[in-house]
Amino acid sequence: MIPLFIQLPPLLARFFTPLDLAAFPLCFMICFFIVRSRAKLQPEHIKSLYFRAFYFKIICVFAFAMLTEFYFKGGDTGLYFQATQDIRAAIKDNGDNFWVALTSQKLTTKSPLFDYFYYDNYQYDITYNYMFSPPNFFPPKLALIPSYLFFNSYLCVCMCFGFFAFAGAIRLFKTFYHFYPSRYREIAFACLFLPSVCYWSSGLLKDPVCFGAVGFITYGFMNVFILKRKIFISILIMLLSGLLIYFIKVYILLVLVMALLIWLFAEFNKLVENRTLRSIFAMMTFAGGAVVGFLLMQYLTSTEAGQQYQMDKVIGQAEYQREMYAVIARDNGGNDSHFTINTSNPVLMVFGGITATFYRPFIWEVNSPIVLLSVFESSIFLFLTLFFMYKKGFLQFFKLSFSEPRILMCFVFAFVFAVAVGISSANFGALSRYKIPCMPFYLVMVILLYDKVNLPYPKWFWKIVDFAVPYRK
Repeated sequence: MIPLFIQLPPLLARFFTPLDLAAFPLCFMICFFIVRSRAKLQPEHIKSLYFRAFYFKIICVFAFAMLTEFYFKGGDTGLYFQATQDIRAAIKDNGDNFWVALTSQKLTTKSPLFDYFYYDNYQYDITYNYMFSPPNFFPPKLALIPSYLFFNSYLCVCMCFGFFAFAGAIRLFKTFYHFYPSRYREIAFACLFLPSVCYWSSGLLKDPVCFGAVGFITYGFMNVFILKRKIFISILIMLLSGLLIYFIKVYILLVLVMALLIWLFAEFNKLVENRTLRSIFAMMTFAGGAVVGFLLMQYLTSTEAGQQYQMDKVIGQAEYQREMYAVIARDNGGNDSHFTINTSNPVLMVFGGITATFYRPFIWEVNSPIVLLSVFESSIFLFLTLFFMYKKGFLQFFKLSFSEPRILMCFVFAFVFAVAVGISSANFGALSRYKIPCMPFYLVMVILLYDKVNLPYPKWFWKIVDFAVPYRK
């Protein structure tokens, strides 16, 4: 497979056509009426929040589509859109190819679809090489239905992917809002208005699907195991969302399942009144979570879709990418956004992965306008964290994270995920995409820590929240 760091040729499949002028308003109105039907059931301040977040998502979809066409000149999303065109061409010639595409895990040389990819005139034959990977073959299959519904409009396909991510983000917001209604504005900012999270979950990529699925699974888990309501539909949505993540990025599913199980065990632990028994049960909780996580990892990474996420392969791939990015940086006079974690010490590697995910890039590491979004967020995360540690102490940050089940769940998911993507990524641009599922969890965790100790936020943070989510009675 052609490595991602190679400069891709311009996209052959056209991003925009005159049909977009008719297709996008239709797509927008369908999404708008879905939002309105859900928002009317909410209190007035939440209803306005839904629409504000929806309009922000529309802006992000437009920004993603324009930058993909005129700045990135294609990239991953270009390959996915080209692959969608190749599958459509195969289906046009033979309707049976629709089921071949849906039931195939990846493209193979023996597939009846292969010739359509091989002879699509894409320079260097990148499309068919890229589709030999099961996770890469999945987004074009998902894009088929919206491409047929909306006249093969690239903008509408991006809107459908972005709307799924938006729906998942709403579910994530509703999960935390249920427990902390007085903090709805800060939670809304964390779940719905983080710029890079909204941007990278707004196009034809794997990331919007995974991000949306995380929100659906978390909300469904709360309904089934904590609130015990809407059990059948919640289980069904959790299963479908879990399958989406499993076929695209199974490591997200591994971390999420572990975090949710620890949340459930911690909720049960609160019911134990005896302090000694509660401590014993807490140790059993972590031991059980670790065992379940290990067994899930062994099973899921043994399949073809998950083999690429085995630890030795992940680390080897990261080292290879870092070497290649270093070569590119030297060739470009150092103008590149790759980064390194210069240590083989496991403890320092974990620290470096967390730092890269949540607190970097620093302002002096910016080499791209898109990376500025990550700088904005990483600065918020860093200064909020340091301010809390300065006021309440370094150890309190971690001690209090274990004091409440929902904070603990956020802590486990955010930090384990951050280590996984931080040590396995080699470029800030790629990392800004990979890390979006854990970003809301980290910021919600920090917000809840402030709330738990009644620590006022810094004034600058309130100004950001006021701008993103104006106060309404």
